[in-house]
Amino acid sequence: MVFPGQWRFVLACAGAPLALAADDLPRGRVVERLVCAKQPDQAYALYLPANYDPARKWPVLFCYDPGANGRRPVERFSAAADKLGWIVAGSLNSRNGPWAANAAAINAMVQDVAARVAIDTHRLYSAGLSGGARIACQTAMGNTLIKGVIACSAGFPGSEVPDKVPFPLFGTAGVEDFNHNELRRLDAELDNRRAPHRVVIFDGGHEWLPAPLAEEALAWLELHAMRTSLRPRDEAFMAAQFSARRAAVPAQPIEENYRALKSLAADFKDLADTAALEQQVAALAASREVKAALKAGRGRLEREDDLSASLQRLAAEGDVRSVRREGAKLRAQADAPADSPERRAARRVIAGLAMGGREGLRQLFDARKYGAAAARLELSAAVRPDRPQTFFDLARAYALDGDRKQALAALEQAVKLGFSDPARIATDPAFEKLRKDPKFQELASTEKP
Repeated sequence: MVFPGQWRFVLACAGAPLALAADDLPRGRVVERLVCAKQPDQAYALYLPANYDPARKWPVLFCYDPGANGRRPVERFSAAADKLGWIVAGSLNSRNGPWAANAAAINAMVQDVAARVAIDTHRLYSAGLSGGARIACQTAMGNTLIKGVIACSAGFPGSEVPDKVPFPLFGTAGVEDFNHNELRRLDAELDNRRAPHRVVIFDGGHEWLPAPLAEEALAWLELHAMRTSLRPRDEAFMAAQFSARRAAVPAQPIEENYRALKSLAADFKDLADTAALEQQVAALAASREVKAALKAGRGRLEREDDLSASLQRLAAEGDVRSVRREGAKLRAQADAPADSPERRAARRVIAGLAMGGREGLRQLFDARKYGAAAARLELSAAVRPDRPQTFFDLARAYALDGDRKQALAALEQAVKLGFSDPARIATDPAFEKLRKDPKFQELASTEKP
């Protein structure tokens, strides 16, 4: 995938800021919305460091949110950008969806940023969350001008890692993130490819990385820039980073100790004296304890994937009773009072199935594949039975599929959970054949207390 030519042209020509000078833009504060001068249907959020000076050129991080909320990542990276001297921009148009629309949003934002502020065209980076992370990776695979990626809660398009990854990648995922396992596997695959990377798991879910980790991500990219001569080496900065990372290495569990030390040795090779550290990592890798711990971890990931696949298969087969039974077991595990690997795994599976159960619903309805839509919604309802909208959509799928009994049962559950739009129930075309049913009429007239 290669970017449209005009983006390369804009960056190649970007020198001093053009007519849209940043003189009127605030420093040290997030600008929530800037409309692109040449494309007023496109906009982005922007952060300039408090000490921004157009007399020098600045590295830029372009951010992509799956819901087009570019302000969120800009806010998340602002403190780090201020401390390390970066500009951050987040598209308010790029979102999960067709590539053509995203390419237009990206080009418009980059062109406008290049016209307003003094960017370093040799130090451009991408960051994204979920589908936005896949966009960030895709931009870097298709354009050598992107020198690094911060990928939150997802990796490459299709979850497939290319044979050659020509840029450094900093990946993150929450411990309860449904894409947690993808990031774990991404870490291993990039290890096998000897590609510069670091993957950090934090205490959270499917979300943008927390602000302290955002600073670690930018600092890690700074280190890589020093290694590759994109910026001068800063011995004090490198020493401080090494010291902080070394102090943060966990003693337990042993596999996390090993991963942290291995990452530290790789990140600082040629930047610090890592000989002793490399010997320690080699000894740990050869130890029975670490081998057993890593094997057990892989087993947990496989069991988690098998559980998710099993529930999806039951739903596809139409075994609603089993789906609901297994869903109840999974929820009980997820609601356990004490934290554990099992509880985290259950919560990841629930989040993934709930999201996946609603993914592509519009296309299924449009294609009149109502049975397939009902199967997905049953899965979503089984793991998240408190969502009235899910049951309303399930009622529509069953009604359009000709299952009167299941449609009324799902609609009744939607109303019981708080779905309170009688007019929508009464007028939705999906319920045309149910309108004379007394039960339907009762549900259609139910007002919110």
